Amino acid sequence: MEKKLDIELVKILTQPIVPPVLHYVTPRKIMGQSKWNKLKQEYLLLADHHCMICQRYVSHTPGDWLELHERYEYDFENLVQKLVGYVSICHECHMFIHQGLLRIQLKSGEISAENYQKILDKGNGLLRQFGLQKITYPSEEVFLSPDWKLDFDGKLYGK
Repeated sequence: MEKKLDIELVKILTQPIVPPVLHYVTPRKIMGQSKWNKLKQEYLLLADHHCMICQRYVSHTPGDWLELHERYEYDFENLVQKLVGYVSICHECHMFIHQGLLRIQLKSGEISAENYQKILDKGNGLLRQFGLQKITYPSEEVFLSPDWKLDFDGKLYGK
């Protein structure tokens, strides 16, 4: 029996690219690798070998595993990226969310143009299915602002 897609989880694909100033300000670094690994295991069990966004079966063999991703809400007025949860997702959904990194991998040759396009087509297809769009920043100035902070458990972190 095929699992039904959950619009609230598909909405995670709408997350914008992380502001550059927060690229290395991550929950994983704040909490430490040991706690991160425990979270990964917890969410792997919850996912039961399926991407929590697209529901694709993931075999957990080399090259096909689930990845832990942070769910965020964005406050463009106050420049706050707030951690609101986690999901265990397939590599394709994860890379669709991280399109900035995906473009870097394309330019460096780490990913082929064909695979790049497959990832974009899959993510865009899921968004279209629910009438959703990627969230965009109000301006490049907002995106590039050095004042962005990460709200992690009620505490603000920045560079």
